[in-house]
Amino acid sequence: MGKRFTMIFIALSLMSMSQVWAQMLKFDQQLIDAGTMTEDDAPRTYSFVGRNVGGKMLEISRIQTTCGCTKSSVSQMRLQPGDSCKIELTFTPHGYPGTIDTRAFVYLKDSDREPVTKIGLRGMVLPSADVWYRFKYKMGDLRLKQAKVTFNEVTAGMKAEARILCGNSGKKPLKISSLVLPQYAQVKTEPEIIPAGDEADLVITLDVDKIPPMMKPNFTFPIILEGVDAKPSDRTIMVVVNRNQ
Repeated sequence: MGKRFTMIFIALSLMSMSQVWAQMLKFDQQLIDAGTMTEDDAPRTYSFVGRNVGGKMLEISRIQTTCGCTKSSVSQMRLQPGDSCKIELTFTPHGYPGTIDTRAFVYLKDSDREPVTKIGLRGMVLPSADVWYRFKYKMGDLRLKQAKVTFNEVTAGMKAEARILCGNSGKKPLKISSLVLPQYAQVKTEPEIIPAGDEADLVITLDVDKIPPMMKPNFTFPIILEGVDAKPSDRTIMVVVNRNQ
């Protein structure tokens, strides 16, 4: 029972000290309305000015944000009484549609277990005008989620299959193929013809029994796609094979 009360007392002491430090570091505002933006917009930076209104030097030890969409920086870490600092929060909207509700917790060296205050942004991010922006790889009009596949722990007798989500961002149907393939690999799309504006699966099949016995257990080979307007290096899928022998 005594140990429990001791822990409660320590926790309350830490909370009260945190509140004391919070009274010494004051910000002109703690929440900024970032308004409305789109995922296509460039990152935006917002400034918060804090001031040491206490009678002793304060040292900011760290700033912890609640979202990978937000990065922080501070103009100076040590604040003598009366000194001010500027904390900047840079918000990147790309990949974060919806409500903006991000926070940054400010910690002091003398109170590093609990934040002394928090600042933040609110607003709204509208979806990108580019419906294909989530498809990172562009090969002419063909857009893909990835440009590399890995077959792990494939064994004799297997016909392994890997799929890449792709789409036709152009105005004409696409028919994708590959003219030069090793005997143990096949590539196709489902559907075979990708209508303009539609998504599809790029399907790569590996026939393990057709891999030449002299090849190393682990190897990589390229698949150069045909049917798209791009140079060979820009329409290549890399395939990694890891075999159990």
